[in-house]
Amino acid sequence: MEMERARLQEHAAGKMASALGHALPGESQEELDRIAAEDQRLAREGMVKLKVGEDIHYKHVDELTREDRKARIAAESDEVAWLMKRLVLRRDSS
Repeated sequence: MEMERARLQEHAAGKMASALGHALPGESQEELDRIAAEDQRLAREGMVKLKVGEDIHYKHVDELTREDRKARIAAESDEVAWLMKRLVLRRDSS
């Protein structure tokens, strides 16, 4: 649970905005800014992203259970994969 709280603090401080950086060709900077702002808002509210199948849900950090771990890892894995793909595209377009 402490790891989730630390992760939320990082995101509330703008970690997603920093990771996203500038729009890549074909992306909208406004959409990236919206994603980053929404990530910050949810983190400030203590909401943790969960993925079950293809469905995304949010749950307050104080309500998380051990059973939510798999869904939390799935959501984070998707987010990391998306950010890594953007990083590769940024590198390849340089």
